[in-house]
Amino acid sequence: MKITRGEEAVAFSILLTGGLGGRKTGKGSLTGEPEFMREAFRAGECRLTLDDGVALNIAVVAHTDGGDTAYFELR
Repeated sequence: MKITRGEEAVAFSILLTGGLGGRKTGKGSLTGEPEFMREAFRAGECRLTLDDGVALNIAVVAHTDGGDTAYFELR
């Protein structure tokens, strides 16, 4: 996952659904170092690159300070 200040490997779980006009919508969770998850939440907009190389723009919408999990929605 990439944010303005850096890039780090994270574990993720994602639920993709079809949206209007064939646009993908979805949500999921990220697991990584607590400090990186906090920075991603504060940045808000991030880029998540999947294992197959597909890059998704995401909005990190929830995180508990000190926790290693953050939650996101596709943009």
